[in-house]
Amino acid sequence: MHKLTLAVLAILGFASCDNESTPRPFGYMRIDLPSTEYAPVQMASDCPYTFDMNTEAEWAEDKGGTCWGDVNYPSIKAQIQLTYKDLNTVDFGELLDEVHDLAYKHSVRADGIRDEVFSNAKHDVYGLLYRMKGEAATTTQFFVTDSTDHFLRGVVYFYASPNPDSLKPVDEFMANEVVKMMESTRWKNK
Repeated sequence: MHKLTLAVLAILGFASCDNESTPRPFGYMRIDLPSTEYAPVQMASDCPYTFDMNTEAEWAEDKGGTCWGDVNYPSIKAQIQLTYKDLNTVDFGELLDEVHDLAYKHSVRADGIRDEVFSNAKHDVYGLLYRMKGEAATTTQFFVTDSTDHFLRGVVYFYASPNPDSLKPVDEFMANEVVKMMESTRWKNK
């Protein structure tokens, strides 16, 4: 009986030996995304806007006192850069053209650009969300405005090479963060 077992194992061993290998797909490391809990951002009291920010993100205000700043996501190496303009000091039409040009500047590398209109009449917040596909330096840009006094623009950046396959979960997460930011933006003088 012992010899029979050894013979069966030997036959199975030789039959299973095969020089042909099966290629495995390239894999990416698992990314743990931040939570989806939000609280109002803590910024300088003289800034004319506010929004809800992810509780795991960090606000870094520009020291120039311009109400510009960055929302940093250290765990996923991402950032939303925010710039604010007082519409009483700039031409609104030129500002819209500039934002459009900055978004479409990425069309050289992007496989496509989709823009989505945003409107919250109750809080007088209107805007546009730009989503780029492909290997663009930034895949999400936006602006919100009340069309008379305030203009807030944001751009998402990753501290990694633009690889749409490996960044897809983080890219989708950050796009949702931007939508949350747009939905929760409030002008303080309204």
